[in-house]
Amino acid sequence: MSNKVYYKKPGSDNNRTAGNSAASAKVTATGDPVVSGTAYASPNPPKKEKKYRALNVVIVAMTVILFFMIIGLVASTSPRTNTYYEKSSASDLIRRMNYSGYFRLMESKYENEALGYTADKEPELKVPYAISDYFVAAFCYRGYAGANDPDADKYIKAMDQAKAEMGEYEYIADEINEYIGIK
Repeated sequence: MSNKVYYKKPGSDNNRTAGNSAASAKVTATGDPVVSGTAYASPNPPKKEKKYRALNVVIVAMTVILFFMIIGLVASTSPRTNTYYEKSSASDLIRRMNYSGYFRLMESKYENEALGYTADKEPELKVPYAISDYFVAAFCYRGYAGANDPDADKYIKAMDQAKAEMGEYEYIADEINEYIGIK
């Protein structure tokens, strides 16, 4: 096609020249507007472009907010900022058992083990860990025995082993049995 420039007559139905209908606008032979510094021949941009600018501002703002939310999530879940779990001493474990129950003792034992404090490394934790192990074994035994499962016998062995490690706290085994309902 030729690159001749034609002038649009005012009042025609050619909507591609977003200009003022009272003034003539330059169009090419294909009917496209002549670009002179902007996307349109008219100095006033159409309303659609203003809507897109507003949407772009909203998108940029939402992106910035999302970026800071992701940074906050990463910072809050990083291991060095999570100092909630600390080592519990043997007396702390016994105190938790007395005030909060056997489930809290069991939870504290698992927290200690997750932090690397085992009964092998720290012998003073042997008795509270044995109480916790006895509670877990008794709890499991109660479930298996209630279901008449033959695996219940292995929990009796675990209970006996934990009771032997309790030392002077062997009386707690009877309390746990009463608490769980083992006869």
